[in-house]
Amino acid sequence: MNDPKALAKRFYDMMSDWSPNKLDEICSPTLRGHAGAGADLDELKQSITGFVDAFSNFQATVKYLVREDDLVSAWVTYEGTHTGTFAGVPGSGRPIKIAGWDMLRVENDRIVEITQYCDVFTLMNQIGALPTAAPA
Repeated sequence: MNDPKALAKRFYDMMSDWSPNKLDEICSPTLRGHAGAGADLDELKQSITGFVDAFSNFQATVKYLVREDDLVSAWVTYEGTHTGTFAGVPGSGRPIKIAGWDMLRVENDRIVEITQYCDVFTLMNQIGALPTAAPA
């Protein structure tokens, strides 16, 4: 493949047609993760599975990919419907749409390191998990 941006795009396409074992095709078994990605490949699989299980019709849409050397920065939109439990909040049936930013490091056609951030505040607000303040 030798194209880190194409590999990153494939990573996000896999989320929309999810099976944890698919990550074995594109990630190093010694992957290091940070933030929302978890610490390693198993935790990354668990993290993504948690989202896919909680939000039916889960879709990851890449807005921007920027590459510098072995790094790919991704700006992504995640969408779905909150039908399963997420962070202790039972399915609400509400649609969600949030932004995410990831940094992937690629070596030898494999993702070897990933840092993932998403707008959890907006997500929790959209599923009704945050208290609302009364107007002043």
